[in-house]
Amino acid sequence: MIDKTYLPFTAEELKPHFVADIDGQIAYYQKSADRYHRFMEEHQETAGIPLTEAKTPRQIEKDERFWTITAIKSVFDHHSRFKILTQLLVKTFGPNPPIPGLISWEECLDGELRLYFEACLPSPQSYVNWLRSNLHRRQMIPYVLDAAARDNARTLEGATHVDAMFLNVSNGFAWLIEAKVLSDVSYQTSFDNFRNQISRNIDVMLDDTALIGSFLEKRDPQKSIFSLLTPLCFKEYPSSRLYGWIMQDYKNDPYALERDLPHRKQTNWDVLQQRIGWVTFEDFQEVHPGA
Repeated sequence: MIDKTYLPFTAEELKPHFVADIDGQIAYYQKSADRYHRFMEEHQETAGIPLTEAKTPRQIEKDERFWTITAIKSVFDHHSRFKILTQLLVKTFGPNPPIPGLISWEECLDGELRLYFEACLPSPQSYVNWLRSNLHRRQMIPYVLDAAARDNARTLEGATHVDAMFLNVSNGFAWLIEAKVLSDVSYQTSFDNFRNQISRNIDVMLDDTALIGSFLEKRDPQKSIFSLLTPLCFKEYPSSRLYGWIMQDYKNDPYALERDLPHRKQTNWDVLQQRIGWVTFEDFQEVHPGA
C-alpha cells in the first residue's frame, strides 16, 4: 500500500488504470509518499513546523492526483460500484443522461467499465487549424509568435491529460473528470491567451482523438460527459476560484461555450451545456463513506 490514507492501493493495483509511461506514473506517487513518510517519522510532533519546511514533504496531503485516485478508485473497486456511480451521476447531471440513445444511467454503465487516470487526448485538429489562422488575435508576445512560426507543421497545443475517465468500452459512454483541490484552472496555453482549462477539456471530449490500441479510442464523443471535481467549499464559494466563475458562466449561458470554443460552428450549445457538471469530493464521501 502506497499510503494508508492518501493512496491505499499497491502499485500493481494502480497499473491497469494508466495507458502510457506506467512505471513513471507510479513512481511519482511512490516518491511523494516516501518523502512524506520520512518526514512524518522524523517529526512526531508536527504542530508549529513552518510552511517552508513542511510544504514539499507533505505535498501528498493536498495533491489532487492522490485525492482523485483515492476517491474515484475507491468507488470503482466497490462491489456496488454501479449503484454508487449512478447516485453520483444523478447528483451531478440529473435523473436522466443528457445523451441521445442512452435512456438511463444504468444503460450508460452496463458493459465493460474501465477507469483511467491521466488519459491522454490529443488537441482537436479543428482547433489547431483555427488557432494558426487566428494566432495574432490570441497572442501578443513577439517571442511566442516567433516560436509559432518555427515550423508550420507543428501543433500549437499539446495533448490534454484528463485527470480521470470512466469508460464503458462496450457502448462508448465516458465520464471525463478534471480535479482540483487547492489549485485553480489554468487560464491560457502557450500560444492562446484565452484558452481556459475547462473549455479545453470539453473541446477534447467532443473529438474522436485517442491513441489507437489504448482502449481510449472506444470512447464515443457523443456519449461523453464532463465534470469538474473539487472540495465542496469551492462550489459553495465559487467566486474564490476562476473555475467557479467559468462553471457558473457555462451552466447559466450555453453561448458562453460558443464564445470559448469559436472553432466549433456546428454545435448545439444547449445540448452541450447539459453534458457539463460539478461534483465534489464530499459527494463521493456521501455515497461511499471512506472514499
